[in-house]
Amino acid sequence: MKAKLLAVVSAAAFLSACANMNIPGVRDMADEGSAFDAALHQNYADLAQAEYDEADWADARYFTSRSKMAAAGQDSGPQMIAERSLPEGSMGEIEVARADLLAALDGGGRDKAASPAARAQTSFDCWMQELEENIQQEDIDNCRSAFYQALAIVQAEIDTGPVAKAMPMAMPVPMNVYFGFDKSEIDSKGMSVVDGIAEAYAKYNPAMISLVAYADRAGDAMYNDILAKSRVDAVVSALRAGGVPASKLAISISGEANVPVSTADGVAEQGNRVVTVTFEDGM
Repeated sequence: MKAKLLAVVSAAAFLSACANMNIPGVRDMADEGSAFDAALHQNYADLAQAEYDEADWADARYFTSRSKMAAAGQDSGPQMIAERSLPEGSMGEIEVARADLLAALDGGGRDKAASPAARAQTSFDCWMQELEENIQQEDIDNCRSAFYQALAIVQAEIDTGPVAKAMPMAMPVPMNVYFGFDKSEIDSKGMSVVDGIAEAYAKYNPAMISLVAYADRAGDAMYNDILAKSRVDAVVSALRAGGVPASKLAISISGEANVPVSTADGVAEQGNRVVTVTFEDGM
């Protein structure tokens, strides 16, 4: 009887969550604000769907609400840090990141670089949400990486000083696209990183983009090479769809060899299920 009651309560909670989050309907709402608000509208809807798919009803509902606000032109800016319970040691970087984001947005980023500015804000909120959960390091890294990629583009766009324009633009730091265990499909958070890479390519125009594919050391080495190849193929396909020419992409397969996180053989390490993307300036 108790088990049945719990099942009924769980089902009721599930139906209640579904009723409060019509994410496709929210995504289709007409935009009443700026281009920045319109981009926020869709990006927050993407985050809502990702959390909904993970059965994180609270965050799915939060991001759905943010998507609605953005569609109505009523965005309230990046989430306040105090609204999340963040792990010890993460606060310093988050505070600096939020201050840099606000400076870029208030410095004209919303108008001059609407799409990357929206991506920077939603990636920051995603980063804080994943830090609060603190259970999926690859998701934390995906959101953090997407934030810094987008912020760099916004900062470059609003920096109109003659000295800055005359100097060669430094290439972004390497960017990581993480994958699930034994998976080669790019999830929604990984696609945020890929989209940011495509945007950065248009801005920085690197001489070459190097992609190195890895797999963790669980399983057979030959299989892991094949899995790593499938992962980099997925990233290449997504980048080409985003406007990056194949001639700019240099691919290498590392598999479980020389992995970013050193482990013993047989260890399933999420930090090694990754494709690392590096811009080369040709100098």
